[in-house]
Amino acid sequence: MMSLVRMKNIYLSFFVFFILMSTIFCGVSRVNISFHLALSLFLLTLIFSSSARRQFFQDKSYLYALISVAVFAVYYSLSNLWSTPSHLSSSLTHSFYLLILMALYRQAELAGYKKYVITAAWLGTIILAVLTLALVDKSHIFHSRLRDGFPWSPDNVIDLGGYMALGILFSVLLMREFRSLWFLAPIPLLLLCLILTQSRGPLMALIVASAVTALLRPKWNVKSLAAISLLIIAAAGLLYASGFLDTFISRIDSSYQQSFVRFGIWQHAWDVAMQKPIFGWGFEKELKFVNSIGQHITTTHSLYFAALLKGGAVGFILFVFVIGLALWRCKQHFALNQKAEVAIWLFALVFYTTQGMFIISNPREYWVLFWLPLIIVMSTPVSKVTK
Repeated sequence: MMSLVRMKNIYLSFFVFFILMSTIFCGVSRVNISFHLALSLFLLTLIFSSSARRQFFQDKSYLYALISVAVFAVYYSLSNLWSTPSHLSSSLTHSFYLLILMALYRQAELAGYKKYVITAAWLGTIILAVLTLALVDKSHIFHSRLRDGFPWSPDNVIDLGGYMALGILFSVLLMREFRSLWFLAPIPLLLLCLILTQSRGPLMALIVASAVTALLRPKWNVKSLAAISLLIIAAAGLLYASGFLDTFISRIDSSYQQSFVRFGIWQHAWDVAMQKPIFGWGFEKELKFVNSIGQHITTTHSLYFAALLKGGAVGFILFVFVIGLALWRCKQHFALNQKAEVAIWLFALVFYTTQGMFIISNPREYWVLFWLPLIIVMSTPVSKVTK
């Protein structure tokens, strides 16, 4: 038993390190070495330890979650068979990695490592924010949207803003886990970076997720609420003093006008999807058209339209089932007052309403912005399992 515990501690340490580094270095293949080490040790543990296998397969609630995601991922991987070009083997490999990611997180939570996994992701967002602000051209910081800052940050500044918003929600979760208000201290930094990206999507997703979660369970911690409010006011005051607030409001206004362009993209995506409504066009399908303002469009700018375009009604139903199961699991998190977990998942759902093309891939921004929130909420609170 000691050897099993020691082995688990080793592969979970590699997993925590992977979460930290992959949050900072988006899409850098060398970071994946730690993931492959965790994967290999985890599989060896399952193969050679009957106790580990028994614990894994007795966790029926999480097995259902794994199976639902597996069916979804395998279906979309197999859609390469009617897609041009076809990358079936790589899609199946990525699907396998995602299932291992889910399994490793569950093992971390059952072993009491959950707060360390979240801490790793939280620290990753903070380090990313610091590196981005340190390396971006300061003479254009109010207009560059933090482009060309840290070279290994997400390619899209909207995704970078999503990282910052998730970091804020991680702060709230860790404040509860460690019972320390100090975890709220980085919120002004993260909020500042989020606003400097001038991205409406992640900010609105953060506001909607926080508001909906608070309204569903209106139980207030006055001390925490006061601390968060003071930090937000401090960040807003800094922006106002810098003169950037007017620029940001102007950007929000222009984004509102651009939203009508996005409606046109969604209409076109719907029309193309309806040409093959049952099984879709396949995994590699992209849009190819010029919109009303002369832009060459290749992405749907919505994960949900992408799911319909690539997988048709069959794939979309499987995707909705995964989302629905995760929303159902929110009830168990609410029962233990784990509202931050619910807010993190709602953030991902709202964020990808207007962002993204698809989510089955090698470790990159999708793993942080979609899969990690999904896994957090899919993992039933441990006290429920032990009961």
